[in-house]
Amino acid sequence: MKNLIANMQVQVSVAKYSRANPALWRQLDFVPDINRFYFIRKGEGCLEIDGKTYYPKPGQLFVMPAGIRQSYYAISEHSFEKYWCHFTATIGDKNWFQILNLPHFIDVREEEVLERLFQQLIEQYRSGSLTSVLLQRAILMEIIGLFIESAFQQERYFLDAADSLPMEKINALFRYIEQHLDQNITVNDLAEVVHFHPNYLIRFFREMVGSSPIQYINHLKMDKAKHLLITTDLPVSKIAHSLGLELYYFSRVFKSHTGLSPTAFRRMLLES
Repeated sequence: MKNLIANMQVQVSVAKYSRANPALWRQLDFVPDINRFYFIRKGEGCLEIDGKTYYPKPGQLFVMPAGIRQSYYAISEHSFEKYWCHFTATIGDKNWFQILNLPHFIDVREEEVLERLFQQLIEQYRSGSLTSVLLQRAILMEIIGLFIESAFQQERYFLDAADSLPMEKINALFRYIEQHLDQNITVNDLAEVVHFHPNYLIRFFREMVGSSPIQYINHLKMDKAKHLLITTDLPVSKIAHSLGLELYYFSRVFKSHTGLSPTAFRRMLLES
């Protein structure tokens, strides 16, 4: 789960607070290409998601995932007032909410916290500042995190990753990489773990994670290298060896990730 969250990419398309027009708020039997969050504050209405019918209540946060057949419509003059946003959340080229079988809603326990997050999201969506897009992503990630944490705490139906063969395969690869990060992991090693042809392994990994296996492995190795450079006095050569890398290759990859050599990185931290 942590690996999936760490590799998720998000983008906000629109964020607003509005009251649904009872006469117009209606779309039936469609499959959107974008995810939606609805944080219900007042009123009533109906959502149909993947064959299930819901009548959301104030204080509930619903997610309507991309790629899932759904409908929405008003059922009275007292239609929804809600915070809402359209967004993408992907791992590689796959929708995060289809990889994980999350519940379609949670009962929000700290409504004022979520309301404040949506207000901040709307403010940044309306802003034309240089950093507004980055701040939108950060706030959206916090909302998604709240959704996931609440789903676990409320013990709503949640994915057993083994139910999905692609997820079973990618989790096996993640586990192998974590357990062998101190070694020189090759594409052939990974292919053997999941019984794939090496060429197919590369394509599968890129589709699921958004990077090649070697790029992903090097990213983890460089994160560990930075930690060791900060927290230990180990020589750079020993840090390279502990990651299963030759010194010259380690130094080249580290500089491509940070813009600094390992020695310069450590010196910069000591002088700051």
